[in-house]
Amino acid sequence: MKRVGIIILVIAVLASSWWLYTQDREPADAQLPDGVTTAQVTRGDIEDRVSSTGSVIAGRTEALSFSTAGRVAEVLVEKDDQVVAGQLLARLDVEDLELRLRQAEAALQISEAQLARAQKEPAAEEIASARAAVASASAGLQDLRRGPTEQDKELARLAIDQAKNSLWAAQGSRDAIAGNPAAPGGQKDQAEAQVLNAEVQVQIAELRYQQLFEPPKASAVAQAETQLRQAEANLARLLSQPSSEDIAVAEAQVAQARINVDIARKALTDVGANLTAPFTGTLIEWDLDADAAMTRTVTPNVPVGTLVDTEQHDIRVNIDETEIGKVQVGHFVRITLDAFPDDLITGRVSRIGLVGQSMQGIIVYPVEIEIDSNDLPIRPQMTAAVDIVADSKQDVVLVPNRALRRDQQGVYVEVVENNTLRRVDIRVGVDNEQSTEVLSGLEPGQIVVTSRPRDNLFGGPFGGN
Repeated sequence: MKRVGIIILVIAVLASSWWLYTQDREPADAQLPDGVTTAQVTRGDIEDRVSSTGSVIAGRTEALSFSTAGRVAEVLVEKDDQVVAGQLLARLDVEDLELRLRQAEAALQISEAQLARAQKEPAAEEIASARAAVASASAGLQDLRRGPTEQDKELARLAIDQAKNSLWAAQGSRDAIAGNPAAPGGQKDQAEAQVLNAEVQVQIAELRYQQLFEPPKASAVAQAETQLRQAEANLARLLSQPSSEDIAVAEAQVAQARINVDIARKALTDVGANLTAPFTGTLIEWDLDADAAMTRTVTPNVPVGTLVDTEQHDIRVNIDETEIGKVQVGHFVRITLDAFPDDLITGRVSRIGLVGQSMQGIIVYPVEIEIDSNDLPIRPQMTAAVDIVADSKQDVVLVPNRALRRDQQGVYVEVVENNTLRRVDIRVGVDNEQSTEVLSGLEPGQIVVTSRPRDNLFGGPFGGN
């Protein structure tokens, strides 16, 4: 029992001594272990920036071409010339253009005449003539199918008798001449020929008579039927006029002819025959030569030069897919050109590409930035570093990024209070490369740990949690 009491007394004395020792020490005397760094929570402004590099491009580039074909009459500029909006660059010879206009107008007149004819009703004489043609073709087909009449047969027999009578007369004349010793030889030959011709006529008359009893040939019937159908179709066409289909076709032809007139007339105006500068800039390409202007012909919409806007420049950069969501059209941009490193210029995001592309295994999106007006002699292809201000806050609580910790519970910092570390969960807002906005959890002036050794600090003076 006595030993237990002695032990309890010793422990009580040691505990009292340790308590008195710790109470007598000044907190200021405690020093942070080596390797531990801290920073103070502050208040200030912050910007969320998306940085990238790119190159300067011309704000506007346009290929120049005539809208009509023709021979070049005059060239007023040369390559690399500075031109202003509306300036006449070249013009075409209008003689050919005037001829095309007259041709188009003549074609229009023909189309209008055809339309008028399509709209006109046929004359009574035309319809009567068409009806007569139908009747004649029908009668011919019927006669062909019916065959010869008795009268036709009788006429054919009479024709045979007539041919025979002519033959007998020729034979008698020949015999008389042949019996006359004084008749010349030529007269005898002529008489013989007349007999032969008379014999042929008899044969022809007999064949025609025989044909009357033969059925009509299929080809003859088909030809007669075709003639009848053609006559009927012509009559039907006349009776159906004016045809709505014919009128529609004629109206379409008139409309097309009018368009051709408008095109030809427009080619004679400044838009077609004259080539002017659409905006102020520099002719970086120009294929027309003033000395050989009259020998050069041009084709519609085929470029003869390229004009670049020298008053407005843009910058094209590629933004990583992890940051493209921050960028919006209209965002303010700070720009530094490698050619003028000491001059800071500004701009605005003007376009964000909808489709990304893979560059070295990373998906990036093209972004164009319109440069604000400035006095620098900017040229295309200059290298530019840009900072796109995606968001900004003024007079907010800021903590260094190095102080932020993350785990499954969220974002937190370690605050130094009375030489102990205390975990403080925070909500964060805008951030950049150095600092992060603190929405809740911290106040300006608090001390936070930014780094510490890997060894356990809680075995020393930081015994708390």
